[in-house]
Amino acid sequence: MIFDTEKDGLHTIFRPYKAALMEHIWEVNSETRTGTTSGQAHERLQKTGDEDLMMSRASVNFFFDDMVEEGVLEREEESGKGGYHGVYYPKMTREEFGQYVVSAIMEKLKTL
Repeated sequence: MIFDTEKDGLHTIFRPYKAALMEHIWEVNSETRTGTTSGQAHERLQKTGDEDLMMSRASVNFFFDDMVEEGVLEREEESGKGGYHGVYYPKMTREEFGQYVVSAIMEKLKTL
């Protein structure tokens, strides 16, 4: 993550499409645990018509996989049409993610 003090909210650490993807995942999981595939997330971005959100499906996949490696999302394999597909779920709430980011920044500042 790169921290940009010129921006606000999730845009401080994410490009617009990444911020929109995280907001989407938290939104669909606000009531019940609901998985999101990269295809569903990509389709949602395309439907916005916003140029800043028009990214390839591969970019969505790479971002989700990066968030799995960071421990922010978890991925489960589910069978479906055409084989198995990764379904992504949040491992932390938006508030927990904020605390995670603050902790990560504080750890880096300790090395000054």
